[in-house]
Amino acid sequence: MEIRHLRYFLAVAENGSVAQAARKLNIVQPALSRQIHDLENELGTPLFERSVKGVLLTVAGKQFMRDTQKLLAELEAAKERALRAASGLEGSLRIGISHNHTWHPLILRRLRRFRDAYPDVALMLEPSLSTQQLTHIREGRIDGGLIALRDQDDKELSGVKVLSSGLLLAVPAHSKYAKKPPARLRDLKDEPCVWFPRERSPVYHDYLIHQCQRAGLSPKLILSGSDVATNLGMVAAGMGYSIVSEVSKYNSPKEVVLHHHPDLPDLHDVEFVTRSDADSPALRAFAKVMSTPHPRDGKT
Repeated sequence: MEIRHLRYFLAVAENGSVAQAARKLNIVQPALSRQIHDLENELGTPLFERSVKGVLLTVAGKQFMRDTQKLLAELEAAKERALRAASGLEGSLRIGISHNHTWHPLILRRLRRFRDAYPDVALMLEPSLSTQQLTHIREGRIDGGLIALRDQDDKELSGVKVLSSGLLLAVPAHSKYAKKPPARLRDLKDEPCVWFPRERSPVYHDYLIHQCQRAGLSPKLILSGSDVATNLGMVAAGMGYSIVSEVSKYNSPKEVVLHHHPDLPDLHDVEFVTRSDADSPALRAFAKVMSTPHPRDGKT
């Protein structure tokens, strides 16, 4: 039994005439009659009662017509789903994201834009540190991640730029530097600095240290938080200062003051990173939305 047999049967059933169905199908009547007879032989029961006036469905034919209509409708729906999946319009994506970036308005707008453009793609955001995201991407546990600074020589991974971010000096709100930061970063050499373990994000850690050294500052690293949110909490508690990504301004505690500083002029990219061999249409669509500027992005 082939799909065409079902379509032929349905055409005859709906028209009540082999001759009329043949004209609509653009095939000769004897060929259509033969196809219907073959179908009945395969099923082992008559589907039509023939008369000079046309054909009427038997009890079995009526049931087979209902089932055929459902089957062909499901087939069309399956075809549509396959085409949508191939074009990235359907499926699911698991995306890693750092806690800092979950508050960034540009990222939130682009996530919303992706949802509006691809409503049938289930998007699951999994908050985690950059190093965890990179490991999970390589292992296939997530499809991609929003990551600030990584080893660009790693050919196993590819990334597209989502946004650029600078660095800010974070000080307690009751600090002497709350209203006005020190003229030079090196003036903080005797102040306690809240940092994070290098193993949490080696590339980012080394980048921050390089920025400090270039400014003539060797941070007095006496306190260590597990992530940026923890570090900001420790700064809010008055335990020291820290240097954090500019994206922290969107979720920083009110007890923390963030300063732009002339000794921290550089920008770094935040990328959407995937495996280099990733070929999911939905993933490509997501990467395009996340990396494409839009008039509604506005200023951040």
